[in-house]
Amino acid sequence: MQIVHTKGSRINSLKFVVIAFTAFALSACATTNRTNVPTVGPSTTSPTSNSSFQAPARNYNYTSDVYLNLVVPVFDPGLPTDSSGNLDYAKIQEKDIWPQVRRLEANRFAIDTKRALEQTNAFESINVTPDSSASADVYVLGEIKHSDTEVVTLMIRVLDATNRVWGEKEFSYRVHEGFYRDAFNQGNNAYEPVFNSIASYVYDLLNERSDEEKIAIQRVSELRYAAVYSPEAMEPYLTQRSTRNGPRFAVDGYPADEDPMLQRIRAIREEDRSFIDNLQGNYELYYADSNDSYLDYHRETLPVAAAIRRERESRANRQVAALFAGVGAVLLARNSGSAAGEIGSLVLAATSLYNLTGVIENNQNLRFQRQQLSEMGQNLDIQVTPQVIEFYNQQIELEGSAREQYIQLRAQLQSIYELEETPDTQL
Repeated sequence: MQIVHTKGSRINSLKFVVIAFTAFALSACATTNRTNVPTVGPSTTSPTSNSSFQAPARNYNYTSDVYLNLVVPVFDPGLPTDSSGNLDYAKIQEKDIWPQVRRLEANRFAIDTKRALEQTNAFESINVTPDSSASADVYVLGEIKHSDTEVVTLMIRVLDATNRVWGEKEFSYRVHEGFYRDAFNQGNNAYEPVFNSIASYVYDLLNERSDEEKIAIQRVSELRYAAVYSPEAMEPYLTQRSTRNGPRFAVDGYPADEDPMLQRIRAIREEDRSFIDNLQGNYELYYADSNDSYLDYHRETLPVAAAIRRERESRANRQVAALFAGVGAVLLARNSGSAAGEIGSLVLAATSLYNLTGVIENNQNLRFQRQQLSEMGQNLDIQVTPQVIEFYNQQIELEGSAREQYIQLRAQLQSIYELEETPDTQL
């Protein structure tokens, strides 16, 4: 009886443990598998455009009545140069940079920045320009420090027409290898978060400026543009002083709105702005034409770039470990030269060539995609269809790249202004 009773007790105890464990496991499953939906049924709030599959974008609420004009010049592609200013191809190869792809990204990243900034609704206009010589109130300058389809690092500098630097900051973002596993990311820009961060940064810097500062910036911007055409007339109103960061401009008076000279220059400036506005369609077309090839290239090379990064990190760790081991060996046996030789061989193995270019050259599909991107990125400046502009009954013929046409336009506008001042002069 004692044996039977003990056995029954053990069985009952075992049953209790099994039941208790099962109940615990089920409750744990119920806890961990709970849905994160807080409520069901129709909502009393307005629907939002944010997808439940993405983090909601920042809500901007610009309350000022003063809206500034902003330009984003095509980014500096960040190609290394030597002491003479020529491209340093040794460093280009060492850093595994493909110049044409970088030049393509210099255009695309400027457009991406513009698109992100447009979401702030805090500027009167936002335009991409061939360079920083365009007239504007605020400038967002960018330089590509690193870009290998997995990691992108951008240096952003924000300054206004007075040449005052608002801020400078480096932005870096790593695309996770799983990004393209999600079907909802099909056709999406994997780098979008970094441009949203840049837009947020610029917006915060803008909000640090008072309305009085913004109005002063607008006036400096207009007077600096006017000084290009009539420097003597602008001298009483525009002051300039030298600083270690370059010249700084300020307003010292302002011409009357009905001033004939100012009216002529404003008309010219509107033509200048109209050209820049129309140029945006060319940048968008350039972006669209390169989009499929760029996204395909990005998707295919992302896992390769990630694998290379891990390999390099692993080799760097082995190199450090070998160095410490070698130092210990040298301390233990100062008279032996074998430790130094072993360290040298391990370091050499750790720094052996292993780069993205080599992998791409061995992959026919990736090689074809890179060739397409190289053709699109042959020049830093995009090509624009030749055009004829009429202004003050004068025809201005423009041809060449965006930068070349802009230079031609400004030269012709200068001639027209001089002709208006001296009507007897022939062009």
